[in-house]
Amino acid sequence: MKISVSALIALGLISSCQGFVPQNSVVTLFSTQQRVPRPLFSSASTVAQDSGTTIGDTKGAALYIKDVSISRGSNRILSNVNFRVERNQRWGIVGPNGAGKSTLLGALTGTVRMDDGVALVAPKIDVGYLRQTAVSGSSKTVFEEAASEMKEINEAKARMEDAEVAISAGDTSDAMLEKLDKATNDFSNAGGWNQEQTVANILTGLGFVNEDMERLCSEFSGGWQMRIGLARLLLSKPTLLLLDEPSNHLDSSARDWLGKYLQNFDGSLVLVSHDISLLEKSVNNIAEINGGTVLTYVSCSYSRYLDEKEFRAKAAMAEYERNLDEAERLQAYVDKWGASATKAASAQSRVKMLEKMKKEGKLTPPAAGIVEKRQKPSLELAKPPKSMGDTLLSLEGANIGHAGEEPLLQNVDFELTRGMKLILRGQNGSGKSTLMTALRGILPLMAGQRKENEKLRYVHYSTTMLFCYKIKYANATNTSTLIRRLAYFTQDLAQQLDSNSRAVDLVTAYAREGEFGDINVSDQDARGVMGRLGLSGDKPLRKISELSGGEKARVALSMFALKPANVILLDEPSNHLDVEW
Repeated sequence: MKISVSALIALGLISSCQGFVPQNSVVTLFSTQQRVPRPLFSSASTVAQDSGTTIGDTKGAALYIKDVSISRGSNRILSNVNFRVERNQRWGIVGPNGAGKSTLLGALTGTVRMDDGVALVAPKIDVGYLRQTAVSGSSKTVFEEAASEMKEINEAKARMEDAEVAISAGDTSDAMLEKLDKATNDFSNAGGWNQEQTVANILTGLGFVNEDMERLCSEFSGGWQMRIGLARLLLSKPTLLLLDEPSNHLDSSARDWLGKYLQNFDGSLVLVSHDISLLEKSVNNIAEINGGTVLTYVSCSYSRYLDEKEFRAKAAMAEYERNLDEAERLQAYVDKWGASATKAASAQSRVKMLEKMKKEGKLTPPAAGIVEKRQKPSLELAKPPKSMGDTLLSLEGANIGHAGEEPLLQNVDFELTRGMKLILRGQNGSGKSTLMTALRGILPLMAGQRKENEKLRYVHYSTTMLFCYKIKYANATNTSTLIRRLAYFTQDLAQQLDSNSRAVDLVTAYAREGEFGDINVSDQDARGVMGRLGLSGDKPLRKISELSGGEKARVALSMFALKPANVILLDEPSNHLDVEW
């Protein structure tokens, strides 16, 4: 019997690289040969067994959606949606916050229940899904976690190792040697010998450095864990890739890299994103969700979609107006000659023409999703309370970082003066959010001093006042917690709102409470602010759990409009907000 070179490598006679076996992660990857997606990173993930994506006749498409309707509570989000994704097509899903973009993806993967309709995928399609919400960490290293869903490589490696153990134990039969040879060939053909470099390339593109590869996932923030999950998803090589706002926690260089990667992705892609640059680079078809339905723009980049949308709106209105003019002309003839004995027949003919126009919907106004021009959101902040002096916050010779680690920032001199509008820029991991936390007074300085204006006003703290930071004084004579007039918006704050509270109640409670709260703020005041931010109709009356990620962000921002503050710190406030912002 002949033994190949790859088998000799597996036996240890020639050196080989190391691989990693699958472990849990942030994304969900599943094959259509398995109904239930595997939970990754968190074993608490659940799937709606009776409404998830199933295998079926997709009419040749990779993904086929027919007559799908979805409600959230008593609110109908999507109605009779029909949509198909052909093999190797790249679709961008756009629409205003709350339109149902993430809801549609959730229905496809079984995490959102459908009221009616079916969502089918073709046989032998592997579906990879990345959600926009952060998840908990893994006990594995970054490299191990990223590599753990490289199914072909990992399975082949496991078979190689089993055969090696058997041969080492003395089983040198032809059958065992053939088993080793096949496993080694499969490992080689799947790219196993290049696994380490492949994983490193993906992680580097997403902003990780070499030193990060062997760090534990649990050491990273939610945003960085999302990157690990994204790396794992891309390395798993699904044939249908579903991405929900993947750029929310990426800096500009990582977004550029992701755009180029998706542009060359060998498979079908469905991308929900508010990042115009990413859409331009990654997709060549657009599906707009608006008014409870889906409007498709085939072979359109995002910029071309905008032009086509405007053209369709003008054409639809022009046709509608022509139909109204024609109906008016017909009705005028009927009114004039309907009672005439000589022209009654021709008048009756025109009545039938009018009835036909109504039946065909020619006298029905075009769908709002086609012609509606959405209101631009606006945010008007409350007038700040008067402060004394120019300097509000400052750092002197500050070393900033986390206990037990090297400082992220050293010898920082920083002064925030009245009227200053400042932007913090830097790569992910450079310390922007850490600096913001230090400015708030939450993170103790490793060296140096933090000073703030002593005459800034104080208000009492309550759990609904989500933006103000807490300070407990060591020499305080009571246990009451105080906060200064400093407002703070974190990247994940919108996701931390009380899911059981109504949106308007959170906004009014925040505006009314505290020593300097205004008890005269009414629900109507709050709804006015929320309406200007795009939360109109009954959305302020809905529970937070019934709102989309973008709508939750708008609820959080509404609080700023009603609560005066001397200093406002915003940490990635545009995450989850659509392109109108």
